[in-house]
Amino acid sequence: MNFENNSSEPQSDNQWLNPTDAKPISKATSTRIRVKAADEAGEKLAAEMKVFHSVADELKVKRDISHSTEMKRKLVFETATELFGVAPTWTAFYRETLGGSGVARALFVDSDEAREYERSDEHSKILEMLTVLRSRDLPENDPHEQQRMITVRIPKSLHDAICDEANELSVSVNKLCISRLLQKVDPAMIPSSSQKRRGRRPGSAGANLAATQEVATLGESEIA
Repeated sequence: MNFENNSSEPQSDNQWLNPTDAKPISKATSTRIRVKAADEAGEKLAAEMKVFHSVADELKVKRDISHSTEMKRKLVFETATELFGVAPTWTAFYRETLGGSGVARALFVDSDEAREYERSDEHSKILEMLTVLRSRDLPENDPHEQQRMITVRIPKSLHDAICDEANELSVSVNKLCISRLLQKVDPAMIPSSSQKRRGRRPGSAGANLAATQEVATLGESEIA
């Protein structure tokens, strides 16, 4: 069978548009497109946040510190599982599960009990959920939580080692440091010292600067 077009009708010169003939988008039009996309993304995030907070509020009613340790672990894990499915940002998920006002902190108020929980399988699974959320193409910033910046004084050799590790993992220093900070440190691995505490204490002057960004960064080094 012959599939060639044997029609004698002339083909229109405009039937196919040559890409080189397309008019370039003006700067103003390009700006409007970006602004519209940003507005739509903002509206989508706001709607997702509303659903997330609704689910989080419902789950808070179930918190009860009088439960047994096993029941508390189960409740924390079930809460995390519910929130994982509707989390619009990893920050929101962390805040409601492992953060200062999260379900884990609310239930495990005793420090020894809290450390024991942090060594549990349930806690490890929640950290895995957090890693999955951080791996997704989610908004970097949570509109419900300001960002802060910390500066850490470290020896050059340690800084170089961290940069090398970030390069090997093909991640930024910032992402690597946040990953480290999300892991609990064994108190036995924190050296004690009789020297006077240096640097600004957490929550002291400067913590209320609204424009400050919250990124875990070492110096000014950043690997794309």
